[in-house]
Amino acid sequence: MRWGRLALAIAGLLLAMSALILASAAVAREKNRPPEDFSNITTKAAANRLVKEGRLVKIHYFPTELGGPAKDRHNIGYITPEAEEARSLLISVLEKDIDDAAIDEIRIEPHYRGDSIVPTRIRFKAWHSQRAGGEYETVVEVW
Repeated sequence: MRWGRLALAIAGLLLAMSALILASAAVAREKNRPPEDFSNITTKAAANRLVKEGRLVKIHYFPTELGGPAKDRHNIGYITPEAEEARSLLISVLEKDIDDAAIDEIRIEPHYRGDSIVPTRIRFKAWHSQRAGGEYETVVEVW
């Protein structure tokens, strides 16, 4: 039985690594475009203007697909469309790991620069509270 759990943990880790590779590919496609600096986006009104322009996407930091609160204003954030692609892939991996009982705990930590409300990156940590091993951490780079 231990080998089965180890195999699930390794599969989850491999899926997370795949999400990172795909996220890197998405970023590489955008290399011709200069990186945006969102340090001056300090209000929701400013962020919502960029959402209308397609330069940002509104998200729930703790995904509603995984049980995150939909109506909690502290769970709402803004990221680039490219970061949203990577985040969506990662959510799919996390959903599978939850379904397979490989993980039962997730921590999501947005990191900010200055007064900006657009995070520079979002760190996802996942693990199982009753089992050693199998934990993993992935960072979605935003800007």
